[in-house]
Amino acid sequence: MANIILVAGTHHGGWYWEGIAAELRLAGHKVFAPSLTGLDPEVKLPAHANLDTHIDDVLQLITANHLDEIVLIGHSYGGMVITGVADRTSAKIKSLVYLDAALPRSGQSEWDLNSSWLRERYLSTITDGFNIDVPQEWLGFQPLLMPHPFATKIQPLHFSQVKLDAVSKVYVHALRGFGPGIKHFFSAGYERSLLEPSWTTYSLDAGHDLPGEVPGEVLAIIRRAASPGLG
Repeated sequence: MANIILVAGTHHGGWYWEGIAAELRLAGHKVFAPSLTGLDPEVKLPAHANLDTHIDDVLQLITANHLDEIVLIGHSYGGMVITGVADRTSAKIKSLVYLDAALPRSGQSEWDLNSSWLRERYLSTITDGFNIDVPQEWLGFQPLLMPHPFATKIQPLHFSQVKLDAVSKVYVHALRGFGPGIKHFFSAGYERSLLEPSWTTYSLDAGHDLPGEVPGEVLAIIRRAASPGLG
């Protein structure tokens, strides 16, 4: 059995993984779904956090729980976090699973990967100078969404590509992305993963919200990544 850490995307906390986490625990895995700094709806603190803060959140979780043989799963923005964690931890990473997630090159920020329309949306919703506000229409169907620290989007991530090349990696691409007519800016990461031998790739007929839309397929992919003999 593996130690599994689930990292959600922009505006989301650990609650996002509730169903998937429960199924993984029933299978015997030890599962952690942290709400990163500023994204916990029960801890309403000003989030003057950057990407390093969120990477440190996960590194501290690993240290506090003496984890090894870890499967790191990141959805969307969570891809930035799991990349940094895999580079900085001394624990063994069994596998990295990118669920339609940011896949940076060393020196890139998520801002570098985003399209112009998303950058404009983010900038237009920062009202306090620090956080990207949640669109009001989203709160209507998911009231637990939280403002997201803007600095996490613009901080570059530097890491050892050699270290990451040695880790088993999975990329799961959402064919329908962000919807009709919207450029899927994470497609470049998927296309890179298709060309590199250390990757296993999947393409699912679903939108960007893979854990929400196709949880059964996501769960099956995570189980395979956590299986003995892989990684």
